[in-house]
Amino acid sequence: MLQPAEDIHVSVIVPCYNYAHFLGEALDSVLAQTYSQWECIIVNDGSPDNTEEVALRYCEKDARFKYHYKENGGHSSARNLGIRRSSGKYILPLDPDDKIAEYFLEKAVIVLDKSSSVKIACFQTQLFGDLSQIIKMPAYDLRSLLIVNYLVNTCMFRRSDFEQTKGYDETMLGFEDWNLWIDLLKNGGAVEELPLTGYHYRKKEVSVFNTFLKDRKRVYRDLLKLYMNHIDIYEKYFPSPIQLIQENQKMNRVINAYQQSKTYKWGLKIHNIKNIFLKKDE
Repeated sequence: MLQPAEDIHVSVIVPCYNYAHFLGEALDSVLAQTYSQWECIIVNDGSPDNTEEVALRYCEKDARFKYHYKENGGHSSARNLGIRRSSGKYILPLDPDDKIAEYFLEKAVIVLDKSSSVKIACFQTQLFGDLSQIIKMPAYDLRSLLIVNYLVNTCMFRRSDFEQTKGYDETMLGFEDWNLWIDLLKNGGAVEELPLTGYHYRKKEVSVFNTFLKDRKRVYRDLLKLYMNHIDIYEKYFPSPIQLIQENQKMNRVINAYQQSKTYKWGLKIHNIKNIFLKKDE
């Protein structure tokens, strides 16, 4: 049954363009949640495939799924529309080719309910598809986030905090998540990563983001847009954009080297064992 608006605590926002063949897996992961006070807003961004057919099938199955169609305008515009049409206290963006663990909503809500200083709640990420790997977020601080985006796109945040931002920048193609995280956090607040694998990110050789990364002019244009959007906070930490670029390159080298190290790989093995026991204790 459809939850009354005041009982909807989490709005899951799923934009979809030409991913109908994956959409069912994403929606099944929402349907399997141990937390029941959710709605799922599916936004068809003018997709020419059978996105509508898949979405309406889930709306018939459970009234907490809600479907909206819009003319194609890009990922960010679809997310912004979905958030405007939603009513939850908390927002969780979810791409149509990804999935969340059944405990994601329940445990993330506990974190945000517990502390108003936590602006973003997230989980460790399991890559699947073309690559299988677990990714843990480095310890958060704002300066490092300004240099490189290490937050995934599927993190939970408060609607009230989102309303203090400009939303997802609809002129950006590949760094709209990063832009939003800076907007949410630049005036303070913490990020908490729960010690469980909760987000399943599908790695594909061909994807919109990979295509974006190959377009160097577009990448640099969006990086400049990101810098200009938050020039006040960037100038506080970095004397010049050149220093920022140098820091970005250095941090990427450090992250890549660490993820290839034996320490990191052994840490993941230990983490996987601990993860199994934590799930058994629930």
